[in-house]
Amino acid sequence: MKYTLTSAGFLVCFVLLGASLAASYDGPLYDFTAYTECKELPEQPLYNGGLLKNQLPENFSSIAHFSTGFYTPAFILHNLTPGTIYCFSIWLKIEGANSAHVRASLKTENSVYNCVGSAAAKQGCWSFLKGGFVLDSPSNLSILFFQERKRAVTIHAADGSGDTLQGAEITIEQVSKDFPFGSAIASTILGNLPYQKWFVERFNAAVFENELKWYATEPEQGKINYTIADQMMEFVRANQLIARGHNIFWEDPRYTPAWVRSLTGPALQSAVNSRIQSLMNKYKEEFIHWDVSNEMLHFDFYEQRLGHDATLHFYETAHQSDPLATLFMNEFNVVETCSDENSTVDRYISRLRELKRGGVLMDGIGLESHFTVPNLPLMRAILDKLATLNLPIWLTEVDISGKLDKETQAVYLEQVLREGFSHPSVNGIMLWTALHPNGCYQMCLTDNNLQNLPAGNIVDKLLKEWQTGEVTGHTDGHGSFSFYGFLDGPLYDFTACTENSDDRDINIDVASASLQPFTEHQWRFNQQYIINTERKRAVTMHVTNGHGDILQGAVIKIKQVSKDFPLGSAIASTILGNLPYQKWFVKRFNAAVFENELKWYATEAEQGKVNYTVADQMMEFVRANKLIVRGHNIFWENPKYNPTWVRNLTGFQLQSAVNSRIQSLMNKYKEEFIHWDVSNEILDFDFYEQRLGPKAALHFFQTAHQSDPLATLFMNEYNVVETCSDVNSMVDSYISRLRELRRSGVSTDGIGLQGHFTVPNLPLMRAIIDKMTTLKLPIWLTEVDISSKLSKEKQAVYLEQVLREGFSHPSVSGIMLWAALHPNGCYQMCLTDNNLQNLPAGDVVDKLLKECQTGEVTGHTDAHGSYSFYGFLG
Repeated sequence: MKYTLTSAGFLVCFVLLGASLAASYDGPLYDFTAYTECKELPEQPLYNGGLLKNQLPENFSSIAHFSTGFYTPAFILHNLTPGTIYCFSIWLKIEGANSAHVRASLKTENSVYNCVGSAAAKQGCWSFLKGGFVLDSPSNLSILFFQERKRAVTIHAADGSGDTLQGAEITIEQVSKDFPFGSAIASTILGNLPYQKWFVERFNAAVFENELKWYATEPEQGKINYTIADQMMEFVRANQLIARGHNIFWEDPRYTPAWVRSLTGPALQSAVNSRIQSLMNKYKEEFIHWDVSNEMLHFDFYEQRLGHDATLHFYETAHQSDPLATLFMNEFNVVETCSDENSTVDRYISRLRELKRGGVLMDGIGLESHFTVPNLPLMRAILDKLATLNLPIWLTEVDISGKLDKETQAVYLEQVLREGFSHPSVNGIMLWTALHPNGCYQMCLTDNNLQNLPAGNIVDKLLKEWQTGEVTGHTDGHGSFSFYGFLDGPLYDFTACTENSDDRDINIDVASASLQPFTEHQWRFNQQYIINTERKRAVTMHVTNGHGDILQGAVIKIKQVSKDFPLGSAIASTILGNLPYQKWFVKRFNAAVFENELKWYATEAEQGKVNYTVADQMMEFVRANKLIVRGHNIFWENPKYNPTWVRNLTGFQLQSAVNSRIQSLMNKYKEEFIHWDVSNEILDFDFYEQRLGPKAALHFFQTAHQSDPLATLFMNEYNVVETCSDVNSMVDSYISRLRELRRSGVSTDGIGLQGHFTVPNLPLMRAIIDKMTTLKLPIWLTEVDISSKLSKEKQAVYLEQVLREGFSHPSVSGIMLWAALHPNGCYQMCLTDNNLQNLPAGDVVDKLLKECQTGEVTGHTDAHGSYSFYGFLG
């Protein structure tokens, strides 16, 4: 707090006093408590439960069943009022998955609030979810429920020049699915166009039933024939199907060529070597998987004849021949039952670990899944245990026993498919239903006229259920459009699809729930209470003359000339030479951030032609006016905002370019910027990590810290504090990524929350910041504005709400507006017009600046030569 003092004496000391301002207030005080650890037992509820105190289980339904196939807890709430601010928290625990994104949603008679809080929950321990909402209309009956999150997809629309398209009409239709779901095919599909059409309309993956087995490709020694397999591969390629390789060797001697069964010793070894080399060289990089040594838990034809290391040799050679293929152990009766001693789950795990200890690169778990009567809890328990290996799990040959009638087959097939698709560790499902004139191995989906049998109806039903229908809408002010849907295409990791499936039997248990209402008056009091206790102090001055004698009744005049809290805005090159704009800016703000002028595309539009001229001139303005300045940004993970020449680089060339970028920028401006947004928007994009590996961001942060140890390094993200519906940047995703970087030794010491709001949800905003506070790092709102879709008057209303909320939160260390002025306007929200005449948002900023600054204070010292007042820190 910097003040000037006019008096006949001298300033001796300042004493900062706490203030108890809530003594006369009888409403609830907001509880900032939050937790990010997953705990063995839940803590007590905040507010002693609030409205929910002593109302469990009367107001609580633990088994509100939804048609999507899982159970979700729900609170039935009565007579909620519009304008009231409802803050809630709950401890929750999931069963049925290792982890899940859980969101809180609210449904009233008139509206659905899709996300009013979220948390990343783990199995077997209690996670804390905190959120809030404000109703826009009264509700006699509301349901606050908690469910496993459907994946959120955000599309960013731009024109050919890369400019954001606001308000663009979006129509989305899912044309491919990310989750591999397919079936076995046989040579019967060749030339059968109706069957091919039927198959491709349903499946995105295939496996050859018998056509790659040794007895099919080399029935007589030395007479190798891949003609049928080649034709089937042409069908696979033409329809862009992924294909599993089944199989190289089959340990069951019944399915080994007769001439192979007659070989021993070196002759057999020579034959198996030729088999691997021939097959793997022929189809290198064609198959995503290989079942290398099939059913080795039940049979050991090759190990009996070639020794215990025979299987090890098969896997080693297969990996050398096709390093990109995932090598599987493929077995029956692992997931179907636990009565087969040869293939219990522990036997499977033990053998896999044994092979891996021998140096085998075996990275896939293949479960054939030939069921009679499925035991779903057992199936899930076995999958859970296999999931501990952290390897992809596929159900590779799913069918139901032909001993059952077709209607029962369909019932059991649906159970198995739902269980497999819903398990977070299952990464693909293949049916074993290749169609033949005389039927299928055990179970057909259609008859020979391609008319669905009951099992086929089940497949079609689930395929429709597991696909996003047509979605329409318009892009927002950022050129973005978000929707919930099943993941599709190569943009997404397929593990997310299974992890976020809607049809999983996930049980959510809850405890220590609370719901606390605040009137608008009470909310504003809580804000002001924090401002008065955190942003202001009681200051006592002791005044004496030159001899040290106390001066009683001395006239005191105090004026605040600088503020402690950083409040600033983005600036652009448009401020250069514009003295009125510079004067207007400096009069209000004590901090700045360059809008675009430090971004890579601005400083090095062509490779090797680095130009900091504009940035240097802006830095001169910053220095001259003693503004603090944030460095934005070193790298931007969104590929759209990377220089074209950078997007064309890969490997060593890209690594060299990013090293040069860091060294050039950080050496140029060492100790000039208090912060650096090092790798911007890393939760929503991964341009560099895709190209340089998962440790790219780690390298960026480490190098930046070495280059400028005094700068605070930030993770800067959007949609963290603005909403909880963006699964990429929910608060727990942010915290998890930051902790991951810090565990790797990264000096990530700042939390950057961009703050591009449409309609602010203040209790949710506060709850998210509460949770961030547990990290004990400085939190900044780095790019605050309000959507340009709203009127300027509504922008001003919401801006005031956001600024009050940010300034009043004790953990927010600074606020930056994203309001750089350009002749054609601002990014989303301007404070003034081009003549520097305030717009409504500018009036709000001036109003709050005046309100949050100590005006001139005058008075007289008391009998002890002391004078006290309250003032904002500076």
